[in-house]
Amino acid sequence: MRIAIAGVSGLVGSALARAAQAAGHDVVGLSKESGTDVLQPTGLADALTGAEALVDVVQSPSLDEDGATAFFTAAAANLGTAAHEAGVRRTVVLSIIGVDKIAASETEAGTGFDGYYRAKYAQELACVAHAPGPHVVRSAQFHDIARQAIGWGRDGDRTTVPDLVTQPVAVDAMVEVLLAVATGEIEGDLVEVAGPQQENLALLSAAYAERAGDPVQVDGAPVGELVRDGVLLPGEDGHLVGPSFDQWLDATVTVPARRP
Repeated sequence: MRIAIAGVSGLVGSALARAAQAAGHDVVGLSKESGTDVLQPTGLADALTGAEALVDVVQSPSLDEDGATAFFTAAAANLGTAAHEAGVRRTVVLSIIGVDKIAASETEAGTGFDGYYRAKYAQELACVAHAPGPHVVRSAQFHDIARQAIGWGRDGDRTTVPDLVTQPVAVDAMVEVLLAVATGEIEGDLVEVAGPQQENLALLSAAYAERAGDPVQVDGAPVGELVRDGVLLPGEDGHLVGPSFDQWLDATVTVPARRP
């Protein structure tokens, strides 16, 4: 099967390309590095010629709500129009669990990135409106968020990390579900994917820091009611895939050697 990946040079796109190629699929990569700009419609249809499925994993250069919304909706419209022109039959866009509820809420969810979540929901709507055969895959946060969160609120030897209740997933495991939706192995207009167990982000960051030998003190920060109620958690029909965070940590982060 010929699968086009928009955002192929990013973390998810490159992992998806490896998984697709390992499964015997022909991958067409769309990225600025390959000379394709999703914000410029010219040439997109030619790049998609012969593709049976398109997977949109592009990443906005901005986390600001207005900037991210403008980027995601323009990219989705351009990709959808080009996919129709090229005869693509199936489109998959990667999103985040809970974006619809956060977008519909009149109060802040307390994720720290509520605006970005609303932008991702706008991307979903644009994909459904413009793309052929649209499917949405909503993922939980990736395991590496534990490392990233340490830097968000760091001040010297202390950092503040939201007490997010999430069910983090490994990127390589998530892209297998993304690929299965692209090929039609997994059906459904909306598919959720998450890791095997619920976790607290502040505790994950503390565990990461300890394993990495980072002496930073991690303090938990309160979150909004939506997050406390599990807005970032998968529903009953979600696809739960391993490894767990502890297994990922063991395989990913090397314990620093002690000095003699």
